[in-house]
Amino acid sequence: MLSRSVAAGALMSLLGVACASAPPYSGWTPEQLFEHGQRAFDEGDWGEARRAFERLVLTFPGFEQAVEARHYLARSFLSDDQFLSAVSEYTRIVQVYPDHDRTLEAWMGLCRSYAAMSPHPQRDQQYTIQARTTCQNVASDFQGMPVGDSAAVVAREMHAKLAEKAYGEGHFYFQRDIYPSAELVFLDILDVFPQTEVAPKAIARLIEIYEQWEWDEQEEEFRTRLLQTYPDSPEAKALEQPAASDTVSVVRSRAPPRPERLMAWTAVRG
Repeated sequence: MLSRSVAAGALMSLLGVACASAPPYSGWTPEQLFEHGQRAFDEGDWGEARRAFERLVLTFPGFEQAVEARHYLARSFLSDDQFLSAVSEYTRIVQVYPDHDRTLEAWMGLCRSYAAMSPHPQRDQQYTIQARTTCQNVASDFQGMPVGDSAAVVAREMHAKLAEKAYGEGHFYFQRDIYPSAELVFLDILDVFPQTEVAPKAIARLIEIYEQWEWDEQEEEFRTRLLQTYPDSPEAKALEQPAASDTVSVVRSRAPPRPERLMAWTAVRG
């Protein structure tokens, strides 16, 4: 009896090992995999959803709902903050299936995936630039459609972040009295990011720089520009406030910049 029990136990162990070594979802039909993956996705089980859909697209590439499966796979990556993998899957959809009904959503998913990787403005903005470019393309290609409008919103957000990054660079120079470098950055902001919130801030800093340099003409021009172009900005409202009677005049201890700085300003202005 003991030997039979030992033999039975050994057999169960072997069966357990065999079952454990079998690939996941072995013997499942593509319909079963799709339904299982969809259910897992709806329940927020991103890992299980990915496993089912990955098994489906690898084992049954000709399945009639293979594109929908890839779309679910991309969405599960995006929902689980695996943005590079989401980009890879969405890119596959838009490149391999450009005319499929899901491709429109895939383009928006690509826009959102790049935007999700956009870091804090103080860090490298490679993904922010990629997100802005991708989202601008989607907004342009699908103008007037809901997906185009949504992409345009994300593109503006990325544009504003790049503007904030640029302003941070200019302010870095400004705080350290490296005015020539600060001036160039602030002028560039007005050229590239005129519709962002940092534009009036850049003008306010330029006014201070020109005041220090005693460039009265430029100072007055940018005062007028701030009041006329951004009248509702905090910087314009602060400029409109009358100076206090006991305000001490600013001591202009720094020498004006070299003549070539005036030439650079004139070139940008023109």
